[in-house]
Amino acid sequence: MSSSRFAGKVIIVTGGGSGLGRDYCNAFAQEGGAVVCADINLEAATQAVEDIRKAGGTATAIECDVTRADEVDNMVKEAIHTYGHIDVLVNNAGIIRRRSLVGTTEEDWDKQVDVDLKGPFLCARAVALHMMERSYGKIVNISSIAGIAGCTSTAYSASKAGLNGLTRQWALDLASHGIRVNTVAPGYTATPINAELRQTPAGKRIGETIPLGWGKPAEITAAVLFLCAEESDYITGQTLAVDGGVTTTIDMGSEYLTFDK
Repeated sequence: MSSSRFAGKVIIVTGGGSGLGRDYCNAFAQEGGAVVCADINLEAATQAVEDIRKAGGTATAIECDVTRADEVDNMVKEAIHTYGHIDVLVNNAGIIRRRSLVGTTEEDWDKQVDVDLKGPFLCARAVALHMMERSYGKIVNISSIAGIAGCTSTAYSASKAGLNGLTRQWALDLASHGIRVNTVAPGYTATPINAELRQTPAGKRIGETIPLGWGKPAEITAAVLFLCAEESDYITGQTLAVDGGVTTTIDMGSEYLTFDK
């Protein structure tokens, strides 16, 4: 893999100050991209940028609440002012509230949908006009297997399913302008935030259910970078589940899998 795959490219990553978003920022910078690390937590974004710069990369931190149109518009203006243009948007910022149907309050619903569905809409709308002027752009939405199979909670699953639908619509809207829009839907990924869960019976059960086991952050990042790079130019409107095969199967238990024996 070339270390300059994104040379000359400017990439905005929302929610880039922590978690997988920070991994995306590091990877883009390592491959020559200029990264705009946008996050509601400016301190986290600033630390991520400092680490990138120490490693020789190019990055800038911008504070942004993706649910506020004025802050999103300012993020885009600052990115263009700093680097001159925008090539890639990774809609990564998101939250998760694990609630059942009857346990979901109206406030839970509004907050989840605001961040996970309205946020990507505001960001995509803000960058689209700029990308249309240049007849080029890549937008990658970070969804979840919860948008494909019911496995998390009411509002989260609705938001992610909605984002998958928006990906198809935006791909259609923007294709004539040279803009590709795709989604990466991560499955269960081993990160520090779920380290304790993975040691519990529930976490171990999840690992057993996934045909390829728990995923690694680098495996999600590789898919995101692929859909942002030139080699994926003929792909648009797609949702790529990077999930170790969990959405391809219904787990009947270990006893059922002995039918060939």
